[in-house]
Amino acid sequence: MEEEKDNRPLVKDLLEKHASQLVELRNILEKEESYCKERYDDLWMLRFLLSHKKVSKASAAAISTMNFRKERKINELGDIRHKMINHLEAETSDRNFEIHRKYMATCKGPLAIIYSLPDPDRGLIQIITPAQTDPEKFMKELSFDETMEVYLLANEIIFQVLDDITRRTGKLTKLLRIMDMEGYALKDFNRALMKRDAAANKALEDHYPGSLGTCIVIDAPSWINAVWKVVKPLFPKKFVEKIAFADIKNPKDVKYFLKYVTRDKLWERYGGNNPEWPPSPPSQFWK
Repeated sequence: MEEEKDNRPLVKDLLEKHASQLVELRNILEKEESYCKERYDDLWMLRFLLSHKKVSKASAAAISTMNFRKERKINELGDIRHKMINHLEAETSDRNFEIHRKYMATCKGPLAIIYSLPDPDRGLIQIITPAQTDPEKFMKELSFDETMEVYLLANEIIFQVLDDITRRTGKLTKLLRIMDMEGYALKDFNRALMKRDAAANKALEDHYPGSLGTCIVIDAPSWINAVWKVVKPLFPKKFVEKIAFADIKNPKDVKYFLKYVTRDKLWERYGGNNPEWPPSPPSQFWK
């Protein structure tokens, strides 16, 4: 049986290790008009350093992000964790962003995208089921700018959840994304949507560094490998490096999940001991 370990690195160790680089990075950022010492602290800068390695690249991405957040007035949104989509609601709530309600209306069912937090002190889990989406309806009813808004607000919510857990636990916390390919047929593949998805992800890649830990693809049909070879170059390199194809019938592949959730809280569907399905949403955010 795979050993369950919480191997998240301690923030204090990372801050000590990168102390000199953080000083250098801060000296660069504080010269910018969009810089705010209270908001863009060492932990915020740390994710840029870990993602980009070099101070020069980290500073360029961080400055771009500060300017982007200022232009889009993202900081003015405040705490928006309560606006996370609840897949158990029969209809999307007024609590949700209007653009998210519009997006969910293009899906075939509420389980197209699921958010769950089985352990409040571990990472957020996002489950996407492509077979529950309607690519043609999505492309018809949402423009590229609206797609960007859907992704931006979702990324901001995810970041705020991960940032809160990281600060509370002192452990660098990331998202586990599960791409559940059950029922996904070749006829469902939409190249135009894939290109748009890749473009939107590339546009936002540098603004939310270090949020995604792993993207596990399960129940992938046999034809997906050929398609993946074609579309892989469209996606950011950092994203591609975090993808893992797993066979849930292979007990050894449960290791990909246990970095983010214990076996007892991992759903039976993915090789764990938790019989619950669908997963409970992180309702503590909207109480």
